[in-house]
Amino acid sequence: MKILFFSLRQWSTRLPSRLGAAALVAWLSCQPAYADLPTVEPPSSGGGSGLTGQIKGYLQDGVVLGGLVLAAVAFIYVASAALATFAEVREGKSSWMTFAAIVVVGVVLLVAIIWLLGKSASIIL
Repeated sequence: MKILFFSLRQWSTRLPSRLGAAALVAWLSCQPAYADLPTVEPPSSGGGSGLTGQIKGYLQDGVVLGGLVLAAVAFIYVASAALATFAEVREGKSSWMTFAAIVVVGVVLLVAIIWLLGKSASIIL
């Protein structure tokens, strides 16, 4: 009865080819990759030349991105409040005037946030 799934003779005859394949993989993994990588783009806000100029430009881009995230959060909050009020109107707990007021105030709030974001981006840049 065979206990092992392979015999030592088969394993020993295949050992040189396996070692050769392992050595080839190890050698290829140590070689540098000569890929044609793209160049790093400078920040869109400029910032100037040199390392500190690039850091300043990336920080300015980060502030603009933070403002966009703030506008997205405000949009989600306004939409959530409008949907909750609409559900209350459907259940009879609130009036259509309350729903209209929340939608109008939410739209004005979103327009103000987007307008202020545009002004701040032009000031920062």
